[in-house]
Amino acid sequence: MGEAVTQVREVADHLRTLAVQVDMLSLKYESESDRGRELAWLLRKV
Repeated sequence: MGEAVTQVREVADHLRTLAVQVDMLSLKYESESDRGRELAWLLRKV
């Protein structure tokens, strides 16, 4: 059971890291063009 909890925590940490990366990408693309703003919107939906 302890190993499962550890794995769940690792997955949660990975998901938080991905969420931060998506935020950074959306900010980058949002400022570049209309298509970039659309991509940023889509990234936030994920």
